[in-house]
Order: sequence, then structure tokens, then C-alpha cells
Amino acid sequence: MSLTLNLPSHAFAARNYLGVEVGAAFNIMIATDMLGQAAYDDPAGWFDVARAALQPALAPIARARHAFAGRVRSRFVWEEDDLTIAYLLLDTPTPITLLATTFDAYPPEVEEGDWVYGVANLHLVWEDSLDLPLGQPLQAVVEDIQRLYLHPGPGFGLTQSILSLPPEPFGQDQVFLVLRNRK
Repeated sequence: MSLTLNLPSHAFAARNYLGVEVGAAFNIMIATDMLGQAAYDDPAGWFDVARAALQPALAPIARARHAFAGRVRSRFVWEEDDLTIAYLLLDTPTPITLLATTFDAYPPEVEEGDWVYGVANLHLVWEDSLDLPLGQPLQAVVEDIQRLYLHPGPGFGLTQSILSLPPEPFGQDQVFLVLRNRK
């Protein structure tokens, strides 16, 4: 199964801008952007708790945007002043970590064993990253690199498939990796 994930610029910087090329294998984790519960109109996505068991699912919608459904395997809550984030490891066909918040000092009312579903942009996190306190490492191989050029000038707004990323920051451009999970 192939998945398209966003490669955040800070994740590329964490690799010292090296070694991201077609055919490379990496140990990664997959995470969502920060999502609010039942925030159905939020362009970042949303999640909600299901009243009954669901069929685990991870379905691509567009590039790195996916619909998901899964059972919460593990939960970790991080609290700071007026923001609380619940990291929820979901058993979807490929495990993902859902970053969930109520955007205040209270964690979402989601517990281990609950079924959740929603829509989110998925991004790559390196297995050894300190950015994600909860996740399931996966070994994945890069099948394609798609770079969306957003710097002013010729090619603005175009996406190109490339074989490797140059060893430098990609600035305002967006990079998507098409990855195949190696089991």
C-alpha cells in the first residue's frame, strides 16, 4: 500500500537536508496536523468519537489528505498553560498518531479503546524525532517525491516529480513523499 505524506520543512532540516531520494528506506511515524473534535469546517481537518465500532480505514482523498477510522490503542496527554494536546495512536490499516485538542486547557474526551474517525492531512515524522511522544515506527520506501513550487517566478504553482531533494531548505515550496510500507 502506498501513502502520500507531507514532508514538513522542519523534518527535512532534522535530516540535515540529506538523503531523501526515490528508493531510500526510512523508519518513520505518521501523524496528523492538530485537529479539533467535531470541528467539521476546519480546513486542517477534524476528528470525532464514534458511538459504535468501525471498520479500520485510511483512505486517500487528495495528496496528503486522508479520511481515517480506527481504534485508539494508546493515549498520551501533554499539558502546558492553556493548551492540552492528546496524542492518540490509532489502529488504522497503517497506524497513525492523531494530535487532538480542544484548544484550551482540557484534553478531548477520548480514551484508549474508543473508535475515532475524521479527515486530516498526514505528515512524516522520523522515528527518532522528539516531536512525537507516541507513535508506531514503520519502515517505508520512497516511491516518488512531488515538489509543489510556490516561490515567485516561472513554474509557480506547478508540481513536479523529482528523484531527490537538493541538500538545502525548500522554503515556501511543499514536498510530498509517496511511500510504500515495507512489512
